[in-house]
Amino acid sequence: MADPTHKTLEEAAEWYAILRDGHASNEHKLSWREWLDASPENKKAWGFVEKISHNFESLQQTPDPHTTAENLYTANQRLRQRRRLLSGMLSIAVIGFVGQLSWNRKWLPNSVMALATDFHTGVGQQRNITLADGSQIWLNTATAINVDFTDQQRRIQLLHGEIYIETAKDPNRSFVVDTTHGRLTALGTQFNVLNHQKDIELAVYEGSVSVQTNNAQQAKLQQGERTRFNANQIQPKHHAITARQAWRQGLLVAEDMTLQELIAELNRYQHGYIHISDEIAQLKVYGSFPLSDPDRVLAMLTRVLPIQVRQVFPGWIKLEPSRS
Repeated sequence: MADPTHKTLEEAAEWYAILRDGHASNEHKLSWREWLDASPENKKAWGFVEKISHNFESLQQTPDPHTTAENLYTANQRLRQRRRLLSGMLSIAVIGFVGQLSWNRKWLPNSVMALATDFHTGVGQQRNITLADGSQIWLNTATAINVDFTDQQRRIQLLHGEIYIETAKDPNRSFVVDTTHGRLTALGTQFNVLNHQKDIELAVYEGSVSVQTNNAQQAKLQQGERTRFNANQIQPKHHAITARQAWRQGLLVAEDMTLQELIAELNRYQHGYIHISDEIAQLKVYGSFPLSDPDRVLAMLTRVLPIQVRQVFPGWIKLEPSRS
């Protein structure tokens, strides 16, 4: 079955809020059960919302969805003073399905595991470090790396997130970056690596970088080239977009970018989620936007595009066509 629609997910999230509020009546619970049984899509949407919320608060698991409301209602008697947390959990539950923080990406375990890495950043943070050999690495939002330097090799392990590297010259030791889908070998270069989970995006801005996937596919990228690859294949090369490096200065530079692409990028820098209606997704955007202030970015966009901002839940914003 296909994934639930945005509308169905909204309905599931609203029912979740009602049942967790602590004042749900028998009529509320009966209506929820009728909604749940109305279609398999409703059950799947409810499953996503409930499943992701359980990462943040331990509630009794049950194989029968009809008893879930009772469990939620009972558990809430101990949680009435935590309304603000409920709002956050609800937002995260919805975000977890429709946005950057999807359940399949296991973002919560990543955040926890990052604490044990050599270097890491939180959501919306950026960091520049200088390695022992003089190489420099910039860590973008929600990024974690390990560094392993030996007499034979300089190795970076990118666990998740995005890094920009300027390698220092060392003819006696290679410089490699290991990712979940393969290894990059840099040859006196500057390059950007972004882990999309399902694949890796590489852009080379100086020198060259060799790619070898986990299944031994190989390619070499020169200055001004970019590609994406997973464990099994390497996509055709394209022109590297120089403006994409601007994140190191805290800027998102849009050059003939669609609104959908811009919002997808902006979502990486905040805990909340911005959803965009299909009617305005392909609008073209040009300009320079501050990554540290999503609200300001949205205000800038509403001044130049026929769009409006609507807050669906705390932490979840929806962009829609302007009604004026």
